[in-house]
Amino acid sequence: MLTLEFEEHRTNDAGKEMFEEYDWWKQLVAKAAEKADSFQLRCWEDESEGIAFGEKFGARQESTTKEVVFAGKVTPEMLSSLTEHCVGSDGCLSYFTLALYAGNQLVFESAHYGYEIYWLHTGFAEMGFLMSLAKNHPLIKGFHNQKD
Repeated sequence: MLTLEFEEHRTNDAGKEMFEEYDWWKQLVAKAAEKADSFQLRCWEDESEGIAFGEKFGARQESTTKEVVFAGKVTPEMLSSLTEHCVGSDGCLSYFTLALYAGNQLVFESAHYGYEIYWLHTGFAEMGFLMSLAKNHPLIKGFHNQKD
């Protein structure tokens, strides 16, 4: 498993992680979704934009925390909406946590509004994609190989 490392850590006034731009996030999600068939989305109770997405594309799940949890299928319409409308009115990702699965296997996770990225594809083609992504988006410092 690889984790992304970023040059800087910024937060907004509410303490939510934020970035100058999110094209890198959209590209990561689109690439990871190529192998995914389902998703899980976690939002906090006051995050109306993320909750609206979850209600449209998933089914609400039980949660033992104050997070609102949805699960659903990855479809072209879902993926398009996810990436096109990923930034909320506060300038942060609308989703606290997004996990993509192939069957029951986690293939990608974006947590803490994109500040914690876990990439579980480690093939040659995927490594080339990640290296290109880092080259094109200087805010990505690199990748750390984390043992499972």
